[in-house]
Amino acid sequence: MAAVSTFAVKFLGCKVSQADAAAARAALLRAGHVEAPEEQAELHVINTCCITGEAEAKSRQAVRRSLRHAREVVVSGCAVNLDAARFAALDQRVRTLAGSAEDVAAQLAGASDAAPGCADLRHDLLARERARLRGLGVATGEAGAAAGVASEPPPALPPATRTRGFVKVQDGCDCGCAYCIIPVVRGPARSRPASAVLEEIRRRVAAGQPEVVMTGISVGDYRDPERGLELGELMVAAAGVAGVERVRLSSIEVIHLRDSLLEALASEPKVCPHLHVPLQSGDDRVLAAMGRRYSAEEYLAALARLREAVGRVNLTTDVIVGFPTEDEAAFQRTLKLIERAGITRVHTFCYSPRPGTRAAALGDRVPAEVKKERSRRLRGLSELRSRLHRAAKLGQREVVLVDKVAARQCSGYTADYVRCYLPAGAAAAGQLLAVRCRELHADGIACEPL
Repeated sequence: MAAVSTFAVKFLGCKVSQADAAAARAALLRAGHVEAPEEQAELHVINTCCITGEAEAKSRQAVRRSLRHAREVVVSGCAVNLDAARFAALDQRVRTLAGSAEDVAAQLAGASDAAPGCADLRHDLLARERARLRGLGVATGEAGAAAGVASEPPPALPPATRTRGFVKVQDGCDCGCAYCIIPVVRGPARSRPASAVLEEIRRRVAAGQPEVVMTGISVGDYRDPERGLELGELMVAAAGVAGVERVRLSSIEVIHLRDSLLEALASEPKVCPHLHVPLQSGDDRVLAAMGRRYSAEEYLAALARLREAVGRVNLTTDVIVGFPTEDEAAFQRTLKLIERAGITRVHTFCYSPRPGTRAAALGDRVPAEVKKERSRRLRGLSELRSRLHRAAKLGQREVVLVDKVAARQCSGYTADYVRCYLPAGAAAAGQLLAVRCRELHADGIACEPL
């Protein structure tokens, strides 16, 4: 990409996809390109998702929308690593880039200046080879970039547009859940050196992001390849970086709630007391068919151990409805477990078979209307649980990190991830502010500054 062009970057899916998209944005800015609104940008870069069939379809829809405005659309991410041909066939203006996020960023910048990443050279080369064999001629970039190795210190990040920065510390997954295609497109679990993570955090603070979110595909698998640090130890080290106000986790499996993480939550005030711990089902038979590595009682026992060690902690979760072996009794057990576990919010996904997974052989037995009805009931329970959690805060003092400032109001999150709304002018973006919780808002709490 020799000529300077205007660009817009979009992503679909998880926080890792968001972090990968941010890496692409930073690479384009470093190369001298100019960010612009979508309608005015010549180049659109879309980081895709394939966690469900719906996510893959939405990724293609996003490409079609971009083709209305853009001269060229570059597509990367999980759905491209799975099936680049379907995207390349959409239009001759579509260019697919397979491989790791670090490799994609280096190719976009036209240089090998990507930050040290979660290297899996073999997986990245296989992803590009799979695309090549489909006749796409996907660009491969330099081997050093594919391995995620930088020959020079990474340059400063461009000024941040958000107060919260997503820092990818890990990639890939070894869990082997029967329904999940992600190990195919992301490869095995591997971790980023702690030194590189901490350097990125320093650069993010300098760019205006006082809150960092540790993210990864299976982030609880993190193990520093240099010094052997576990995830909790890395979070404590991140909290010690000058200018960092908060350190969060994006999501963590219940089997990865290790002592070092519990110690970090209990002892380091900057480590936020909110964990998103995927459940997927509260029925043992369904969990076994899914290939999850715990029973319902083991999930509850792990959360009880967490609360005993940490005290107050806000827990949210993911649930898949309509898995082929889920009947009404199994779904009822899921609803009951959510209440027993004290979950305050549920992200609901309707099951869809993914070709190439073990669960695909089970078919799609639960009718679509039953999935929708169960999803509706689960969302209703989630809304009730969220409201109860927020209502318990009324009259209490909280500290909010302001992340949105508008003419009529500003808002931000508590340490345990509840959005609080404040009067206009109460604080600037990135500022910590003590507040009193006054009344429930549709999706948060209306507060007043102290």
